[in-house]
Amino acid sequence: MWKQLIELGNKVFALVRKTQQHEEDIKELREELKGVRQDIKEINQKIDRLAEAIQRMSFEHQRDRENAETQREMQQLRLENILYRFERRLPPGDKKDEQE
Repeated sequence: MWKQLIELGNKVFALVRKTQQHEEDIKELREELKGVRQDIKEINQKIDRLAEAIQRMSFEHQRDRENAETQREMQQLRLENILYRFERRLPPGDKKDEQE
């Protein structure tokens, strides 16, 4: 009977020790999980800032394309104006030249 009682005591002691170790492991895992959650939060913030930067760059690129198109149109209009002014400066052609 004493032998069974000692074995039971040993088993209870082992279970208590394992339970304490598991509690310590759980505590460490919770702390580690807090760190991982914080890391994920920081990564998400960085991704958000990166997405905002990409969006701004996209808007700027679109604006640059629109500005370039406007500049091309303005340059084309300037060239047309120059051509029209140049054509007006030419003296009217002789009627003999037009008949030939």
